[in-house]
Amino acid sequence: MAKPNPEKDRKRTSTSIQLVAARVLRDVIDQGRSLDRTLEAETARLDLSLRPVLMELAYGGCRKYYFLDGFLSKLLSKPIRRKDRMVHFLLVVGLYQLAYMRMPDHAAVDETVKALAASKQSWARGLVNGVLRAYLRQRDDHSLDKLELELPASALVSFPPFLFDAIYTCWPEYADSILKTSNHKPPMTLRVNQQKTTRLDYLALLAARSIDANPTAESTVGVILDNPVSVDRVPMFAEGWVSVQDESAQLCTEEMILAPGQRVLDACAAPGGKTCAVLEAEPSVKLTAVDLPERVETIRQNLARLGLQAEVRDSGLGEYADWWDGKHYDRILMDVPCSGTGVIRRHPDIRHRRQQGDFERFSAQQLDLLEDAWPMLAKSGMLLYVTCSIMPAENDEVIRQFIGRHSDASVQQVDTMVGINTEYGLQRLPGVHSGDGFYYCRLNKL
Repeated sequence: MAKPNPEKDRKRTSTSIQLVAARVLRDVIDQGRSLDRTLEAETARLDLSLRPVLMELAYGGCRKYYFLDGFLSKLLSKPIRRKDRMVHFLLVVGLYQLAYMRMPDHAAVDETVKALAASKQSWARGLVNGVLRAYLRQRDDHSLDKLELELPASALVSFPPFLFDAIYTCWPEYADSILKTSNHKPPMTLRVNQQKTTRLDYLALLAARSIDANPTAESTVGVILDNPVSVDRVPMFAEGWVSVQDESAQLCTEEMILAPGQRVLDACAAPGGKTCAVLEAEPSVKLTAVDLPERVETIRQNLARLGLQAEVRDSGLGEYADWWDGKHYDRILMDVPCSGTGVIRRHPDIRHRRQQGDFERFSAQQLDLLEDAWPMLAKSGMLLYVTCSIMPAENDEVIRQFIGRHSDASVQQVDTMVGINTEYGLQRLPGVHSGDGFYYCRLNKL
C-alpha cells in the first residue's frame, strides 16, 4: 500500500479548476480531442470534490463556446494572439461561470484571474480582470442585449456556421427545436434488464430509494430519472439490473423482430449497449458481436455485468474470413460510425470536432461496412441499419446507393416507432421526438 504523500495531496487539492477547465477546452476545440477522454485524464489527477465543477465547466464551456466566444469578440479591443490561447480559454471559463453558474461574481472573477499565475500568463491579469468586469457592467445595465443582436445566428445557438447551415438546410421545419435541444443537458435514461426485473418493479425500487423517475414514452423498458446521478448511485447497477441507454437507442430491439434461436450479428458492436439490449429482449438468440480489437473490451465488460453470453470477435468487419464460420445470420444490426449529429446534447464536443466534408467521409465508410456485412446475411434475413446522425448524406443517401448496387436488397418500412418517414427509413430528431436523434432503416435480403 502506497504511503500518504501530503505534499502531492496538497498540490492536487489546490489545483486551479479554472485552469484545468481551460486546458480541457483548448484540447477539445483547438486540437480536436475527445471531451470524454480528455476529462478522464484530467479527473484522475483531481481531488474528488473538484470533479463535478470541472465537468460543469468543461461540458458547459463546450456547449456555449461559440456564444461566449462571440461575446469575447465584442468585449476585446483586439483578438488574443494565437500563442496566448490559454488566456482566451480562461476568459471563456470565466464568462461561463458568470453567465451560467451559481457562483458569486467576485469569486468567479478572482479565481479566474488567480489561475493566470499557474498558467504562466500573469501578464494578462489586468486584461482578464477588465474583460470580466466589463461583462458584469454590461450585464447589469442590460447593454448585453444589444451585443447579442450583433452576433450571427449561429453564435446565438452556439453552433459552428457550417453545421448550423447544414441543419437548417436538411431540416428547415425542425431546425430551431434541434438546435435548442442540442444545447440542453440530456436526461439520464436507463434500460431495465428484463432478465433481472421488470420496469414496474424497478420504478418501485427507485421510489423506495427516494429517486424520482418516470417510464419512457415509447420504449417499454426505459426509465428516465428526474435528476441524473452517478452510476454508483443507481440502485442495482453493478448487479446488472439496468444500463444507461437513451430511449431512441433502446428501440432497436423492436425493429429487429427477434425470435428464439435466431443467429444475430452485431456488426459494429462497441461499447455493447445494443448487443446487451438484444440479449435482454431475446436471450435465446445466438449472437456474435464484432468490433476492432481496441474497442471490444467494453463489450465484454457489459456482458459480464449483465450476466449475458455472446461470442465476441475482435476484428474489422471486412476481415470476416478470419472469424466467420460461413453460417448466415438471420439478423444483422449495423449501428455504424457516424457524425453523431443526433447526440450533440450528450457529446457537445461533436460541434467542435466536425468539419466540412465529414458527412461525405462517414457515408463512404458506412457504405463500405454495408458491403462487408451483406454477404453474411441469410436470404429472407433482415439487416437493421442505424446511425445517431440527422444528416441524410449518412442515412437515406447511403441506403440509396446500396440498393442501387444490390438487386437482392429491398427496404421494409420501419413501423414500430414514432419518427419522420423518409424515402427509405425513419428519422428521429432531438427536440422533436423523445430521446436522441437516430435513423433506422430495415433492409431485407431477397
